Amino acid sequence: MKKQYHEKEEQHQIEVNILKGNLEEKDKLLRFQDSTKISDNILSSQRSPTIKLGLDFHETVEGESSSHADARN
Repeated sequence: MKKQYHEKEEQHQIEVNILKGNLEEKDKLLRFQDSTKISDNILSSQRSPTIKLGLDFHETVEGESSSHADARN
C-alpha cells in the first residue's frame, strides 16, 4: 500500500514539474509580448524629426533678406 502511495506521489510530482515548466515558458512568452506592445506603442507615438513645432525653431524663407529674418525673430 505504501509503495503504491509513493509511486503515485512520484507521478504527481513529475506532473507538477512538467506543468511548472509549461507555465514558466508561457509566462516568458507573455512578458515578451507585453514588452513588444509597449515598445510598439512608444515608437508609434513618436513624431517625425522634421516637425520642429514647439522647439523655438525659426527657418529663413527663400528670398527673404537677413534684415527681414532678424525683424521676424
